[in-house]
Amino acid sequence: PPNAEKVRVAVLGAGAAGLCAARHLLSRPETFAPPVVFEMTERVGGTWVYEERTGVYDNGWPIHSSMYRDLRTNLPKEVMMFPDFPFDPKLPSFLSHRDVLQYLERYCESQGIMPHIKFGTMVEEVKPITVMTGEGKTTWEVTSCAASGGRRTDTFDSVFICNGHYSVPYLPSIPGLEHFKGRVLHSHSYRYPEPFAGHSVVVLGAGPSGADISVELADVGAQVILSHGNTPIKCLFPTGVHQAPPISKVLENGELQFLDGSLAHPQVLLFCTGYKFNYPFLDTNILGLQIQDHWISPLYKFLVPPAFPSLFIVGICKIICPFPHFDC
Repeated sequence: PPNAEKVRVAVLGAGAAGLCAARHLLSRPETFAPPVVFEMTERVGGTWVYEERTGVYDNGWPIHSSMYRDLRTNLPKEVMMFPDFPFDPKLPSFLSHRDVLQYLERYCESQGIMPHIKFGTMVEEVKPITVMTGEGKTTWEVTSCAASGGRRTDTFDSVFICNGHYSVPYLPSIPGLEHFKGRVLHSHSYRYPEPFAGHSVVVLGAGPSGADISVELADVGAQVILSHGNTPIKCLFPTGVHQAPPISKVLENGELQFLDGSLAHPQVLLFCTGYKFNYPFLDTNILGLQIQDHWISPLYKFLVPPAFPSLFIVGICKIICPFPHFDC
């Protein structure tokens, strides 16, 4: 058969990283069999797919995307694009999530990736099988479950893990949080500001999402306290956004106490505290990996576990230009 001696590769996820991996595998047909791309949802785009619902899909699987309605990119398109696939030059430098999703859909279509994607399919286990030949060659058993209920196991020579890391919220421990009587949520479940109009909100964390969402909330008349551990941000926030140090604890009466001793009694506590790495389909003991909230070790070049050089964990670096980084 034509693909008998070619390298069989599974790609987990059809977001930007997974599509990029599939495109490069397809560009080397002399070496690689066409990849199999497993995608939990029914469309490509990963974190760039805006899903108004929060919580779980109708089939009980968790909603992956953390995209909010009015997000715009914080990188200009000129440095964000895949090197060999420019954005539409008519678009502005800073794009809406809809623009980015359309770009990824065009990329998928133009590179012929779509026929190789198994939509509505969740990977449950990725397990190394070592064959004791002269080289001690490792193959990989990938067990997946279809939304329709069918389960199957396929064997591959290599696995690219491209499942993203903006879907499982990181919630720092705050002493006494159980005393807080208002609404607690994470930015993973935030979609738009209107439900918070006129409310008092403490936003915890001043990264890109925390600062951006604070402005959105103030624009609909919310009273916002932006609590963070950095030096006070000097840019001009709208009236209605005040900065405060981190929360030290929640008092028994439900008030928040900040590190400087000041108090607040908001209706909403919104965690904008980032996300955890999450690979529930891997047995870290077998792989010799340690996975903590924001850290995986050991990985060569932040990509490959040294003991398993045919496993690639793609896209875990932060504060980089993600699409060109995936392309490398």
